[in-house]
Amino acid sequence: MRREEMWRLIEAAIETTNEETVTTKEYAGADVEHATGAVLFIHTVGVMPETIHALLREGKCMETALSYADVVVATESFVEERIPVVYLGQANEEAFYLLDNAREVIPIDLSKALLMDRLMRYKRVRHVKDVVVVTDDPHLNRMLERELFERFEDVSLYERTESFLEKHVARRPFLLVFSSALPRADGLELLLRAKQQSIVPFHSIMISMYNRERDHVLAIERGVDGIMTLPLKVEEFRAWVRQVEEVRL
Repeated sequence: MRREEMWRLIEAAIETTNEETVTTKEYAGADVEHATGAVLFIHTVGVMPETIHALLREGKCMETALSYADVVVATESFVEERIPVVYLGQANEEAFYLLDNAREVIPIDLSKALLMDRLMRYKRVRHVKDVVVVTDDPHLNRMLERELFERFEDVSLYERTESFLEKHVARRPFLLVFSSALPRADGLELLLRAKQQSIVPFHSIMISMYNRERDHVLAIERGVDGIMTLPLKVEEFRAWVRQVEEVRL
């Protein structure tokens, strides 16, 4: 199911309202550790619009203490430098744009689906349990499969970009390992389309088949977490995997 179709189904089930309510339930550290990967942990400051409370009621977001939060959602100024702060405000409200810690200012009347889409960009991956490999190189495929099967709970293997985009449905944060050169669509296109279509956050490592500087620059600009060149060095690859698991998305 494509990203747009999924959000259209979610949006169709939304009953819109402009009421403002107050959130009271807060989840603790144990809840954070055992929650699904698709849940966003937020710390709210100020009176929240109904869209936020709807996301909390449906379990798409969880209210938690500041130290466990992926993102702070605020409707009033708040001093915080470590956790990303997103402000909800009116279109003509300029004060939030002047705050140094304002990672983003989102219209307070944004629809629930679009609001969730914007907030999920700040999701922090705590435990990556799934990995997806996309390469048509049989030797590389075998090597990656051998390395990753022992480390991750679920390993999916694809030879083509289209196969991955059409068949893979991510249910929790994952690591994407892909070749820069693929049949019909290169790895950079794969990365761009995966970021456009996935509603689940993911890390990515690109295996550069030709070691071209331009490919590396484009990959970095498109948000790749790590780049490796051939011949692949096993210890270096393991180090990259350990590194990206600790990166905040």
